[in-house]
Amino acid sequence: MAEHRLFVSQETLDVWMTEGHVQVDGDVLTVAGGQRFQLKTAIHVLEEIAGGGDDAGLIGTVRDVEAVAALGGEHVSDSLILNESAYTVVEGFLGEPIFDGDAPSSYAPTGHETLDRVARFFLGR
Repeated sequence: MAEHRLFVSQETLDVWMTEGHVQVDGDVLTVAGGQRFQLKTAIHVLEEIAGGGDDAGLIGTVRDVEAVAALGGEHVSDSLILNESAYTVVEGFLGEPIFDGDAPSSYAPTGHETLDRVARFFLGR
């Protein structure tokens, strides 16, 4: 179900964890409603800033860092260098939903609009 992946910036994840809306155990993110996501370190590519063009078609996409490295890209902090192009990026995590027999049958809203919307989407409610 790759079409149902979720990107969460590091900044957003920090806020959610501080507020107690999510838990992270290793590389698994659990939303307060119970939906779990397998996390990979990823970047959201915002714009090309060096005038080298976007031949790779990365602007607006989210890629895990392994895929970026496979393309020959070098990611450091909030930037990505690929061939003659330099991009600004947002660091974060790509979450693939985990669906198994332990999925909760009900969902109790957290009061956090974005988290509740995400949980309802993945739980089909």
